[in-house]
Amino acid sequence: MTSRRWLAVALVAVALVLLAGRALASLYVEYQWFASLEALPLWRARVANALLLRSLSGATGALFVFANLYAVRHSVVSLVLPRRVANLEIGEEVPSRYLLIGVAVISLLLGALLTIPQEGWTTLGLARYGQPFNERDPYFQLDLGFYVYWLPFETSMYLWSLIALLLVTAVVVFLYALTPSLRLERGRLRTSSYVRRHFSVLGALMLAILAWSYRLDAFALLSRGSGADGIFAYVDHHVNVQVNLVLAVLTLASAALVLWAGWTGQIRVAFVTVSSVIVLSLLLRQLLPVLVQRASAPADPAAREYPYIATRAGYTRRAFAVERLTRSQAVA
Repeated sequence: MTSRRWLAVALVAVALVLLAGRALASLYVEYQWFASLEALPLWRARVANALLLRSLSGATGALFVFANLYAVRHSVVSLVLPRRVANLEIGEEVPSRYLLIGVAVISLLLGALLTIPQEGWTTLGLARYGQPFNERDPYFQLDLGFYVYWLPFETSMYLWSLIALLLVTAVVVFLYALTPSLRLERGRLRTSSYVRRHFSVLGALMLAILAWSYRLDAFALLSRGSGADGIFAYVDHHVNVQVNLVLAVLTLASAALVLWAGWTGQIRVAFVTVSSVIVLSLLLRQLLPVLVQRASAPADPAAREYPYIATRAGYTRRAFAVERLTRSQAVA
């Protein structure tokens, strides 16, 4: 090993030692602070959940990146770099094991980068330790604990998955653009069958995540409805919820169709499928609620919305324990 490589290894080792020392010092200070408050069980839960969350996100992200970069690596027959010897410039082929090591290193780095969005350890803690309320909501018939414990964690997982997929897609497109497999020729984008199949897999995953977002949007309507001040309204109950659930199923089916079409070279089918999902989403989410609301408009719109306003008011009173207040406390 040359002196330059030894110097690079030494610098990396020193940087890792400094980062590890800083992390341990911060952990020790937090331990002493929680101990002074007699809250060591909370500190242990915080450390355990944060470590578990970052470990799972880092490992999953690194494996996902590695799978995609390994696919890109297989599309490259050989990598030849120019090397100058005296006054001669010759091409030197990079050994395949070096390429594999490079793929592994980049995967680990990007996997570590994907741990950054996972800072909310409480979301995992709520999902792990949350107890059921033994009471169901009046619309989805789900235990109220689902909205308090599981839904925030699922939402954070959705956002992490979206970030990971966008990051990997950008890296894959950039690497393929460096090879003849993806090129712009006479104003048209040319791809090899290998690249087309890889892109079809990423496109199908993107549609699957879009279907996931529709599912989450259906539940989010309970707290952010289309009524005044975000009230869950009649049109949300009878239209928007069903539209989101239908779109989730259709988009998930479209993901499978895009995967098949892209894999077999049916580009038009894939394009029509994606376009149909976009157009259908716009029609069902923007136009249909307006049409239904106008068609079902009663003489008194307030009467139609009253049950939903009353339900929200009832849960608000329970949340602030209004019924437990005595008259003297309410006046005070």
